[in-house]
Amino acid sequence: MIIITDEIKTRSPFKDLFTIKSSTLSAITKSMKKDGFNEAEPLVYWQVKGVGHVLIDGHTRLESAKQAGLTNVHAIRMDFDNELKAVEYAISRQKNRRNLTDGEMLSCLNQLDKLRQAGRPSKELASSEANLDKGKSADATAKALGTSRSKIEKARTIQDHADEETIQAIKDNNISINKAYNETQAKRKEQDKEAEPVDDTKFVEYDEEEEFEAKLLEYSVNLSKALKDKGLTHEEFAFVVSNMSYD
Repeated sequence: MIIITDEIKTRSPFKDLFTIKSSTLSAITKSMKKDGFNEAEPLVYWQVKGVGHVLIDGHTRLESAKQAGLTNVHAIRMDFDNELKAVEYAISRQKNRRNLTDGEMLSCLNQLDKLRQAGRPSKELASSEANLDKGKSADATAKALGTSRSKIEKARTIQDHADEETIQAIKDNNISINKAYNETQAKRKEQDKEAEPVDDTKFVEYDEEEEFEAKLLEYSVNLSKALKDKGLTHEEFAFVVSNMSYD
């Protein structure tokens, strides 16, 4: 169907999933100025109550249409059970067109995890159930993004523990998720070592214990020599030692 360009609204989280690349925007805008909007590539919107036509897929095309001065665009309406389903659809559309970059994967993962977390019951799950839920979520997210569960788990570690500079570097495609994960884990180990308290008494206790053992050994050698000088046999020596009292 044909719809007025200005009637389509862009909203989070859909507009935050993928960055509009200037080179792509420029090329599509140039094409639209020459040939108009390609009806074979319609925009996809979701009719949200109280909001209107919310754009799900086609943010670059919509912006190109505006820059090309088009007042009407081709669009189709799709209905979704919830926002999570709509986000998953938007990601699948992009994934089917091209391979997602690590920066795009991280942004999509962030949005998917937020929506899944918001949809969980407020009551905390038992630890075993929570771990199972986390595993299922990793599998579902890996499938949605077209990647491995291992990469999703690494990306989540980065989300939870990496600094903002590292996260931004991934989003800017200046560093891979794998490299960022390795660097983040190395920093965490170093921080754990630095945070570990040093017990000075441990070294004192070790020295005192070592000194005590040395004195005990010296005493046992002298005792053994003295008893042997008395002419005790091995059996008699063993009997004396076994019956020694500290009272």
